[in-house]
Parts: sequence; C-alpha cells; structure tokens
Amino acid sequence: MSPAAKILIGLAAVAAMGWVHHGLLGNGEAYVGRLEAEARRAVAATEIGGVDVKLGRDPLSRHATLSGTADRFQREGQGSLKGLNDHVREIEGISGVSWADEGEGGGIPLFLELLGQLLLAYLLGLALGWLLWGRRKRENYLG
Repeated sequence: MSPAAKILIGLAAVAAMGWVHHGLLGNGEAYVGRLEAEARRAVAATEIGGVDVKLGRDPLSRHATLSGTADRFQREGQGSLKGLNDHVREIEGISGVSWADEGEGGGIPLFLELLGQLLLAYLLGLALGWLLWGRRKRENYLG
C-alpha cells in the first residue's frame, strides 16, 4: 500500500472518531448546552431582566447570540463597568457574542473546529513519527 493511501486512511479514521465523539455520543450537544447554561447564569447575575442567551444549535457553535431589551450601555458597558457582552465573553469556551437585532455573527461550527484540531494533532503525530522512526539510517559516515 502506498504511503499516501496510508495517510488518507489515517485521516479518514481520525475524522470518523471525531464524528462519533461529537455527534453520535452527544458530546458536542452536551458541551454547547453547558456553555449556554453558564452564559445564562452570567446574564442572570447582572440582574438585567428580559435578556436571553442562545448558542448555535444548527449547526452547533460556541457563538452566543443575545436577545432582549437591553440598551447600549447595558450591552457594552463603559470603562471599568462591564456590559452583558463582557460577562458572556468571559466564559471559557465562548468564541464570540452578538445581538439578534444587530445581525447574527454565527461563528465557526463546532464540528469544523474539532476537525481542525484533530487534523493538526494527526499531522503533528505523523511528523513526530517520521522524525523518530521514518528516516533512513546512514550506512556509513560519508553518505
């Protein structure tokens, strides 16, 4: 089997594992649900009523979309006073914040982020394997 075919089979296996983990096992949905719950708690802690937070569900994304009747000062804050955007952005895992009435930002789908990370890890492992075990041994000191 050619080296290119082996690499493609490895990439397909890594992508399949990511799809199973993200989709079939439900870990992507659980992660987005946890982020959404944390964002809702952060918004509720500000005691500004009538504001709702939703993360992308179709496709899953880490981008938060806020909706409600908050004014500009409540949304953006001023100086050292944090606005709703800042409170939501501080949550580890949130990639971005937008307001529904200002147009949705969308963000990168979570599955594409996962595939990018898996591809990077696979290629790093492939490079490390080549450096450690893939080079031909020298038969003499001259060549």
